[in-house]
Amino acid sequence: MAAPLAGDLVAGLMRRHEVAAERLIGWLRVGIGVCVFVTVIAASHVLHELAGVSLGVFQHNAWIAALGFLIAGAASIVLAVPQRWHHGYAYLFMVLDVGLVLAIAVLALGERDLPGNALPSAPIIWAIPLVLAVGALRYDVKVQLCAVALLALGLVGIAVGLGHRLVLDPAAAGTPAWTQLFSMPVNVMRLTLILLAGAATALGIVRSRRLLASAVRDAVGRASLSRFLPAEIAPRLAAGDAALRWGRRQRAVIAFVDIRDSTGMAEGMDPESLSRFFTAFRTRVLACARRHHGFVDKFIGDGALILFGVPDEGGDDAARALAFAHDLAGIVEAWNGTREVPRAVRIGIGIHVGEVFCGIVGDEERMEFTVLGDAVNVAARLEQATKRYGAVVLASEAAVAGSSDPAAWREVGREPLAGRTQAITIFAPALPPGAG
Repeated sequence: MAAPLAGDLVAGLMRRHEVAAERLIGWLRVGIGVCVFVTVIAASHVLHELAGVSLGVFQHNAWIAALGFLIAGAASIVLAVPQRWHHGYAYLFMVLDVGLVLAIAVLALGERDLPGNALPSAPIIWAIPLVLAVGALRYDVKVQLCAVALLALGLVGIAVGLGHRLVLDPAAAGTPAWTQLFSMPVNVMRLTLILLAGAATALGIVRSRRLLASAVRDAVGRASLSRFLPAEIAPRLAAGDAALRWGRRQRAVIAFVDIRDSTGMAEGMDPESLSRFFTAFRTRVLACARRHHGFVDKFIGDGALILFGVPDEGGDDAARALAFAHDLAGIVEAWNGTREVPRAVRIGIGIHVGEVFCGIVGDEERMEFTVLGDAVNVAARLEQATKRYGAVVLASEAAVAGSSDPAAWREVGREPLAGRTQAITIFAPALPPGAG
């Protein structure tokens, strides 16, 4: 379930990114056109002032390049909106960028009657790395590879069409040594470096898309876990806690909370009021549990199962559970005093400590964290026994042994509890919860 959802999210992100990226590329084209135009004007002025020479053909070609980038940039800005954009436009503008560079290169050499060897001397060739870098902003590896292929074919075609030679003017007497820089082997190396630069940007796109897909899968996985599991557990599972995923034995403190006579309360409430009542009750239980660093494993009808010391045990787990019970009893008592409920809310809380088996049950479509063991049953029986003992909170001897103040608890009975054969000692607060 998470994998298809992650794929859809990545595809959606890519679609939104494609439009935004092309709009950004459009503005970069405009910026490149303006920079070329301003630079040529400045260079022409400086050259004329210092040497009285005009750039002539070079200036003409530079203006064509500047105008081409400005027009292509303006067109992509206009089209790069969700209502107008089509994926095919990315290929169109890529072809325009590459075609403009190659066309200016042909003009630069043809107007000077230079052979194909001199292709690297055309200033527009320096725009190729820029075109590749800007194209990488699309995060579309297919478009980028097409750009690399078109550039390679175009450069080779221009070189062949203009008469590329093994060595430039090898038979001419007194040929300067610098002309050897435009021999075929050197130009092949230049072309190879351009291709490697394009391949590097394509690999960067692939790597970035994989990282994005991985991040989305992790986010979807965490969100899926959070839908079914307590917030205190979900991050651990998402981080790969295998022991927690498959289950493990550990010591835990279990607290059961239940509302007394909830059926009678529901009888006098309409469904909407009943929903608000249970929401308010659960909100108070959640807040109190978190305050004492426990967490609600699950709500069961009008009751709740709260765990302390899970997933990590602590030396004060029992003390925090007992403090939670005392505070929750006081919170409910204060709630009754606000007259927000039609009748007084009475609760029972049972607390026990023991070994449990905790882990995840279910599959990716429906997971549930659960704790199993006799300790859970004892806590549930203690909660039920609060009715017979007329107490709000009952705790086992094992739980009271971990109290920060054992003297605050008094023994009220010793019995096996319902469904059990082994008797346990039962304790209740020496003072009513909320007193003192």
